[in-house]
Amino acid sequence: MIKRVGYLLFACTFDAFCSSDVNLTLVGYIPSKCEFTALNNNLTISSKGYASTELVIDCNSPMRVSMQSKNGGLSYQHGTQINSYNVTWSIENLGKSETYSSHLLKTTQYINVGDILFKSMAKLQLELVEPLTYAGDYQDVIRIEMTPSAVSGGVW
Repeated sequence: MIKRVGYLLFACTFDAFCSSDVNLTLVGYIPSKCEFTALNNNLTISSKGYASTELVIDCNSPMRVSMQSKNGGLSYQHGTQINSYNVTWSIENLGKSETYSSHLLKTTQYINVGDILFKSMAKLQLELVEPLTYAGDYQDVIRIEMTPSAVSGGVW
């Protein structure tokens, strides 16, 4: 019986002085998502030389926006004339804007947005530098791309 008590005391004592620990590593992942839709894809320049549309942005990370003009201005369909315009890009929640000339947009321009914009509105406004003079059609295509960016060294 004394041997049994000795074993019990040793087992209890040994267990009391021994500890164990566990490290738990917690991980999670949410993929980047950056979507936008234009309320109007086909803009018509008004008689006063203006056009605008709004974009609904839903992005769960900072983003990089790129803009590029196909022609660098409104191309007259019956000639080689290019009419310049200015594009102003603004995001409602941030209260900031950027303006680019259509000639500058011939080369891709980038805007880094460091904020996360869930269900936000951006406004795109176009203004002719000079009025259109010749009867007929004018056209340009502005390509806008938004890409999620883990590191945005941004303008905003």
